[in-house]
Amino acid sequence: MSLYKENLMDTLQMMKKIAPEEMTALVRRYRILRAIRLLQPVGRRTISLSLDFSERTVRNETEKLHMQQLIAVSREGMNVTEEGEKILMGMEPFIKYIDGITAFEKKLTKLLNITEAYIAEECCKNVQKELGRIAAEVVLRNINKESKIALTGGSTLANMVEAMPFSNTKKAELVIPARGSIGGILEQQADTLAAGLAEKLGAKYRLLQLPDHMSKKAFDEMKQQPLIQQTLKEIRQTDVLILGVGNALEMAKKRQVASDVYEFLLKKGAVAEMLGYYLDSEGTIVYTSYSIGLRLEELNRMKKIIVVAAGKNKAESLVAVCKRMPQAILITDTATAKEMIKIAEKNNM
Repeated sequence: MSLYKENLMDTLQMMKKIAPEEMTALVRRYRILRAIRLLQPVGRRTISLSLDFSERTVRNETEKLHMQQLIAVSREGMNVTEEGEKILMGMEPFIKYIDGITAFEKKLTKLLNITEAYIAEECCKNVQKELGRIAAEVVLRNINKESKIALTGGSTLANMVEAMPFSNTKKAELVIPARGSIGGILEQQADTLAAGLAEKLGAKYRLLQLPDHMSKKAFDEMKQQPLIQQTLKEIRQTDVLILGVGNALEMAKKRQVASDVYEFLLKKGAVAEMLGYYLDSEGTIVYTSYSIGLRLEELNRMKKIIVVAAGKNKAESLVAVCKRMPQAILITDTATAKEMIKIAEKNNM
């Protein structure tokens, strides 16, 4: 943090002491503006219910925001204006500092020995959208027009793709699924997300239309297909990975693994699943599914690994994954981060 920002943060803390009521109003207005951005177009009642603010409070504050031309009001609801977006972006670091989120992120980064951590505050009872918004911003800061991006599937990364703004210029070279992902909800499959992200970044894309789990026989046969081999060659040229992480036993159930495999995972203490690999609490591989795509040993060459996941049930999973990749940039929510810190401190990481 620059000296200028440090002085500004100190000033904000002094303001908080000398005029706490003004700081309270500032933070309240910021939260309402942020909620409008996430839910737009949106009505006052929805904002009131989402933030647990009275309708009167929301009405008074949104009238002031409208007068300042930070929001626009139409029959469809309220939307944040371009000026309002600038205000949100400019204020975010200071609100995070005041709320203690900045210190929290630094603590998590140090404890896990990773590159960076970003924590999404629960906003309007929909932390997943805020997580997706932050993830989209972090991705944009960590790619260039020559980047070749691999990404996994899942609801969290679907929110990231949805939050990604359309670009008029090329932001990346290629987007490709990190592994086969057919199965489950179409909109959350890696193929679907790769195509959607590529469209928004002005990049090319490739598909890997394969199941995320298959028999050994099918695995061996598919690997020999020329088209699959060409796609795998391109996957191995990627330099940025956007990675979702799952709870090992929950993912095993979701993929309907054989009962003996499930018992083996239970016995081995599997806590995390990523890219078809199941890890124990130390980040050691205990089981590998037959899945075509990026291999775990290839992650060392990645320039950037952006890990996006949230949920207390994934806290231990994320700690295990971070042990394997010090170059990780982690994006999670407040509740998950608190649980991760408890686990990391208990394990004396």
